[in-house]
Amino acid sequence: MARKERMARRTVRYNGSRMRVRELRGDRERTFVLVHGIGVSSTYFEPLGYALHPHGEVLLLDLPGFGGIPRPKRPLTISGFADIVRAGLEHEGIENPVFIGHSMGAQVVVDLLSRHDVSSHTVLIGPPVNPAEPGVGQQAWRLLQSAAYESRRLRVLASRAYLRCGPAWFIEVLPSMMRYPMREQLPQVRSEVLLLTGEHDTVVPEPWVSEMLSLLPHGRAETIPGAAHNVVYEHSDQVAALTLAHLGLDPS
Repeated sequence: MARKERMARRTVRYNGSRMRVRELRGDRERTFVLVHGIGVSSTYFEPLGYALHPHGEVLLLDLPGFGGIPRPKRPLTISGFADIVRAGLEHEGIENPVFIGHSMGAQVVVDLLSRHDVSSHTVLIGPPVNPAEPGVGQQAWRLLQSAAYESRRLRVLASRAYLRCGPAWFIEVLPSMMRYPMREQLPQVRSEVLLLTGEHDTVVPEPWVSEMLSLLPHGRAETIPGAAHNVVYEHSDQVAALTLAHLGLDPS
């Protein structure tokens, strides 16, 4: 088996906040930018990053306060995270990236693209929050239901990331995620959007997917059989294949 290329890493700063960029260098004609969800880090994106790497450069981002990155002095809103991502990409000289946002990361990508038309193709995976169940308790229960379909290995990986993040920063960021106005922002996104969900993702049920599709100017949806909310980890090959097909590329 060929040895995987080691990811380069560096930290960029914007308005007093830090963000880590982990990179698999490749052809800059196409750059994939992966944005993680709340509480976790870019680690669970690694299998997907390596699956995409033959088709372009891959950037895995660790947002401020996550993955061991210091917390900013003040809590960040979803728009605040989006501003940092955009500043980081400008610093890297990235043009027309292929954004892949998972969970809260999908909100960050939507916010960025609703204000800046900088990406022709985007993949949103498991975007919260289902407006039919807007409560924190409801969402926590749905996440637990979804987790029953995920492996022990993934649960351990996620638990370590949550512990590293710490409850204080999680609790500070959570209200912004819960209140983010996806319904208002999705119509402003001009990118060609692929909505991906897992078959057992109870956080993002079919009615919410259908509503998001009705709001997006250019969107379509795919469901990955057997997958749950954290579809990007154990189903990385399927996510990569669907992403490449979305771009009109042969995934083989």
